[in-house]
Amino acid sequence: MSGVRVLLLACAALATTGANAQDTPTLEQELSALLASLPGEFVGTAPKGMTPQGETHQLMHRFRAVTAPQLGERLMYYTVTPDTPANDTAQRPILQAKVFVFESAPTRSANTMHALVLTQAQAEALRDEGDAGWQKLEREGLMSFPSDCFFTWTRDEAGFNAAGSTTCSYESRAFKQVITPRMRYRISEESFQFEEPLLGEDGQAIVSTGGLQSAARQ
Repeated sequence: MSGVRVLLLACAALATTGANAQDTPTLEQELSALLASLPGEFVGTAPKGMTPQGETHQLMHRFRAVTAPQLGERLMYYTVTPDTPANDTAQRPILQAKVFVFESAPTRSANTMHALVLTQAQAEALRDEGDAGWQKLEREGLMSFPSDCFFTWTRDEAGFNAAGSTTCSYESRAFKQVITPRMRYRISEESFQFEEPLLGEDGQAIVSTGGLQSAARQ
């Protein structure tokens, strides 16, 4: 093989490698796309009281970006309320409220997030006070979890998937034992999906959604 042909083949290989590297989204690009996908309202049914064989009810899940630098640089506020007529929005009780804090360090090796949990009273106060209320929230006043309790987001052709860390467990005052979450989420253009089992010390589910639940984007 001539020296010129070898050089041309080498250049072609380098060009292909460079093109592939440019085609692969960076973690920052993936995070930006994820944060653009999450906001919205999603409606679907779920078991009441996290009892899979029991009665179901219709819920609305909401995601919206919020600003509270004392909690983190990139935040998403997640609430769950009963799905009731639109003219009754302000009266819907907040059943669940969390702040998802996304890791934004340039040196991160994956797109991860952890959760801070608000009490119902804190969530209701935010609804009354609006954006100003977010500046009053302090991390110390919110329920948090051990550092190894986090979610890792990955992307596929249709959306994003979040898997809870397999090393997460903590002492629960509510259940009076060490519990192990096995949660996962999925977001796409069409829906928000979630599975939220909590395992007890015997490895059995204390509460569970009974598999992956789906709520349609509105």
